[in-house]
Amino acid sequence: MTPQHYVDAIAIPMLPRVHNPWSQVCMWDDRLSGPEERKERLRSHLDCDPALIIVGNSARYNESRYTGIPFTSEKMILDGLIPRVQLCEGTSRLSKKPAPFEDKTSEIVWGSLYDHGVANKTVLFSAVPWHPEGEKPCGSDRIPTYREVQLGRIYLQTLINMYPNAHVASIGGIAEASLEDLGIAHQKLRDPHRYGFQDLKDSLKDLAI
Repeated sequence: MTPQHYVDAIAIPMLPRVHNPWSQVCMWDDRLSGPEERKERLRSHLDCDPALIIVGNSARYNESRYTGIPFTSEKMILDGLIPRVQLCEGTSRLSKKPAPFEDKTSEIVWGSLYDHGVANKTVLFSAVPWHPEGEKPCGSDRIPTYREVQLGRIYLQTLINMYPNAHVASIGGIAEASLEDLGIAHQKLRDPHRYGFQDLKDSLKDLAI
């Protein structure tokens, strides 16, 4: 499967209380073409021969809901820090928030990838790639349901199959469980929401790549 075909497929599912960044428009989107731009950003992100795949739990409101790429905040996109991703001409924002979305976990993950020299050879993904909406749909997260996790595993397996030679790592219990249930060997990194940001930084130093 090509990155383009994969992006087209991931844009299809529609579930209750779940936002699909690659097909749905949000009230905080800066432009109505948001979904198409997110599809192009994800396609560009996947268009490589990665040495590493990092899998997180699920999409979050302050990263891939607006950027289309897991572990990637609006500010990082605008600052030009994401390999292979280029903004459309004239784009200065991705959301209508007063300031661009930022995300500490995203900063740590990408910072470590650059430190390892593999930022250009890494694919980031989520076990549940769509955004499970919390009490504030556009501005909060919730734990994915069993049904959402099961559907996500189909897309996770397909992604792993696209890059059979990549080393796989996980961040978070849902990501770990999904990879284990699929029989995919992976390195477990420390979940910052359970252990703190410093533990995530330390575990990323030990990436086996």
